[in-house]
Amino acid sequence: MSAKEIRRKIIPYSIRKKIVDHKKIRKIDIYQERGNCYDVEEENCKKVSVVIPNYNYEDFIEERIDSVVNQTYPIYEVIILDDASTDHSIEKIEQVMKKHKNISFKTIYNEKNSHSVFSQWQKGFREAKGDYVWIAEADDSCHPMFLESVMDGFSDDDVVISYTESLRMNEKNEVISESCRDWMEGVSTTRWNQSFVHSGEQEITEALSICNTIPNVSAVVFKKKNQLELIEEAKKFKVSGDWFLYYNLLKDGKLAYCSKSLNYFRKHSKSTSTVAKKEIELEEVLIIQKEIRDHYKLTTEQIRRQGMRYGTIMKEVEPSFLKEVESMMAKKIAWIIPHPIKGSGGIRTMIQNANFLAEQGFLCDIYVEEDYMNDSNTVKKRIIDYYGKCSCNVYVGIAMREEYDLVFATYSILTADYVYYMKNVRHKAYFIQDFEPWFEPMGGLYLEMERTYHYGLQGISIGKWLTYKISHEYGSPMTFFPFCADLSVYKKLKDVKKEKAICFIYQPEKARRCSKLGIQALLLVKHLRPDVKIYLYGSDIEASFDFEVENLHIIPIEECNELYNKCQVGLCISASNPSRIPFEMMASGLPVVDLYRENNLYDVPEDGVLLAESTPEAIATALIKILDDEKLQKKMGENGHKFMQDYPLERGYQDFLKAVNQVLEGKVIKGDKVEKIYTKEKITPSDEVLKVSDLIQPIPVAIKNTSSRMRFFVRCKRWVIRKLKGQR
Repeated sequence: MSAKEIRRKIIPYSIRKKIVDHKKIRKIDIYQERGNCYDVEEENCKKVSVVIPNYNYEDFIEERIDSVVNQTYPIYEVIILDDASTDHSIEKIEQVMKKHKNISFKTIYNEKNSHSVFSQWQKGFREAKGDYVWIAEADDSCHPMFLESVMDGFSDDDVVISYTESLRMNEKNEVISESCRDWMEGVSTTRWNQSFVHSGEQEITEALSICNTIPNVSAVVFKKKNQLELIEEAKKFKVSGDWFLYYNLLKDGKLAYCSKSLNYFRKHSKSTSTVAKKEIELEEVLIIQKEIRDHYKLTTEQIRRQGMRYGTIMKEVEPSFLKEVESMMAKKIAWIIPHPIKGSGGIRTMIQNANFLAEQGFLCDIYVEEDYMNDSNTVKKRIIDYYGKCSCNVYVGIAMREEYDLVFATYSILTADYVYYMKNVRHKAYFIQDFEPWFEPMGGLYLEMERTYHYGLQGISIGKWLTYKISHEYGSPMTFFPFCADLSVYKKLKDVKKEKAICFIYQPEKARRCSKLGIQALLLVKHLRPDVKIYLYGSDIEASFDFEVENLHIIPIEECNELYNKCQVGLCISASNPSRIPFEMMASGLPVVDLYRENNLYDVPEDGVLLAESTPEAIATALIKILDDEKLQKKMGENGHKFMQDYPLERGYQDFLKAVNQVLEGKVIKGDKVEKIYTKEKITPSDEVLKVSDLIQPIPVAIKNTSSRMRFFVRCKRWVIRKLKGQR
């Protein structure tokens, strides 16, 4: 066995690694580094004022000054600030300046310590005569080509901050790390691998929203702007003032980054951390993160990464302090929803409201039940395909990945049960869009769904009627947000020609849409007004009819608006909660017919909608009443359109947000007093329609002259089929 192999056997790997690493230690020596000669005339260079703030850095000030003076890019002036050092810094500064007689130096020595690094920065900016300012901290150093590389970023006139990557070194100039990228891994592992120029908004939302991603001010050159005012505001921060300054400067400009480690950031081993310091750091992190959340739309992932930034600090502070700053932390909300269904307006509303909360700075996650077929990525893709954007994380399986401040149930089958029995959830709520027991026949499932309203979950409904019904009949705390419409989509179009036509939301797969009732009513209308065109839409199910219709199937919402604009009346039937569709029809200026039932009396305006008795004859009567009266058409269209101008989507979102905040604050939500707004009499069948009502009467099954033996064989066949299906 060789000596090398013996050493490998005897000496542990960890010790051998330290020995190897020690041999690999690289030391920075700026006096051995060389830069290329800058080949641009000095008079064409930008004027850079270098500010060197110093306090007790006698050991490093000479290297700092020399590193500045030896730049390949011309220096306009050097301003050295000393904040009443107690060592021999000033003597050292005077000695070093004598070496560089060709440099314009200005020194300002404080008689008393300012106790604020930002006061020194402010003084430096005030004294600087150049158009660009480099704050070169006295204990740091840099490569001779640092300034040349940084100033290249200002070739874009909109850049207000330009900086380079920094390597870290210790007091002995030994390199600790070749870059600071490891500090940024909570934001990205690849973002800083290449140089870039980013808009301020991009840099704020993607990086500075999470943490201070510019770790050392010595790496930065500023274009002179309103720094004096901003630094004054930054003084309220003891730890994060530089982060605050960068963020605010980038509100009105771009950022340039050079990926070369040309700044040498010195980390001192004597720095200590106390609980008090951690509390200050945590509070300042939360203040800046919240300020950015309040002014910019962050993604759920960016908000999650914000939590990762302060999550480690939280472990090092007292629990009592956490309660003091808890209000500034992004609230985490989980939504438990059914599996996405194409064309489902209810699930679209869930996604829209979850997206809105995410855009308001909440961390929103969506959970769907495990089906052993789809994974999280598949379900999110489906949500986006069906309903547009999804700003939330999506997970398959009802196993909470986080500790949430609020969890929403959204459907009375299972989701409410899951939420009700959850432990360690601060607040629970019920997002209710329909009285869902009515979806089922009276029986066990109906009662199971109805039971969920007795759980006492804080309820937020769409529309007033559900708040009225559930609070009065089940005693649950309820509030509502109104039915609204996207007025940027649903609006009057001038270039669409009106047709004598009816559009009907036809969804036979949904029992509450009463498709048979609607088709029978349209059959009567078509018989009495043969020149009326019938449009069906809303479902991809193929169907045949005994009269002429045009089935558009599922169409984009923009085409829905065009359809509403060219029709004279819209038919939308919902036997449970009102649909959003009548409100979208009204926003487009289309008169609407629906059912006169309790669910519609609290939310639909009587001047834009006619509510008919729940029979085909009455519905047909209401449709014909509007078709035959142009003045009524125009009046209802204008009234409905005017009504909806007070109900843009944003109003619904804000009312929803208000209710969510009440729940998060631990308040028992309570909506405004709910009263009926539809007070007119219901539409009943006209004589004209009743005369042709036999068109929809059922035809008895025709009698066949079959023998007893044949009937016996048919009974046997049906018995076998039932047995095969496991029925008796």
